[in-house]
Amino acid sequence: MNQSSNLDTPNGLNHRTASNHTNRLPVLCTSLFCLMMAGCASLSKQECQLGNWQAIGYTDGVSGYYSSRIQEHQRACARVDVSPNYKLWEKGRKEGLKEYCTKANAYRLGKQGTTMNDVCPDNIALQLENINNKGKELYELRRQINRDKEKLEKYQDELEKLSNGEMLHFKSERDARNYLLELDDKIDKLEMDIEDNQYQLEKLSAYRY
Repeated sequence: MNQSSNLDTPNGLNHRTASNHTNRLPVLCTSLFCLMMAGCASLSKQECQLGNWQAIGYTDGVSGYYSSRIQEHQRACARVDVSPNYKLWEKGRKEGLKEYCTKANAYRLGKQGTTMNDVCPDNIALQLENINNKGKELYELRRQINRDKEKLEKYQDELEKLSNGEMLHFKSERDARNYLLELDDKIDKLEMDIEDNQYQLEKLSAYRY
C-alpha cells in the first residue's frame, strides 16, 4: 500500500519529489531571466567597475548614440552599485561624435542602408543627411538589382522547362502555353530594368561628396 501511494503523481513521482521540482522552477526561471538581462546590458560588470567613462563616451559617440545612452549605462552598472560619471562620459561622447559626423561616415552608413542619427551639429547636419541619402540610394539600387536578377533567373528556368514540355504547376497545356508567351515579355522587361539600374548604379558610384 505504501508503494502504491508513491504513484499518485505522473511518471511515478511521489508528492515530495514533485514538490521539489516545482519549488526549483522559480529559481531556474529567475536565473534564465538574469542571463537574458545580462546579455542585453550596455556594459559588462567589469566595464562598470573600471569606470573609464570618457573612453566609454567616446565609443558611444563614434557609434552615434544620443545622450540618453547614459541611462542604459546607469541600469547596467546598478548591478555592481556603480554610477556613471556623466561629465566625463559626455566629454568623450562629444569627441567621438566628431568621427561620426563626417562625410565619409555618412556615406558609408548610407551604403549599408542605415540612416544617421540626429546627433550632428546644425551647421553640417543637412549636408550629412544629403550624403547619407545618396549612400542609401546606392544601397537600394543594389538590392533592387539583386532582386531582379533572382527573378530573372527564375523566369529563365521556367522558360526552359516549359519549352521542354514540362507543365510546372499548370493543370492544362493551354495555361502553360499562355504563361510561356508571357514569359518573353517578363524577361525582356526585367533585363531592361537591370540594365537601367546598373547604369544608375555606375553614376551613383562615381558620386563624390
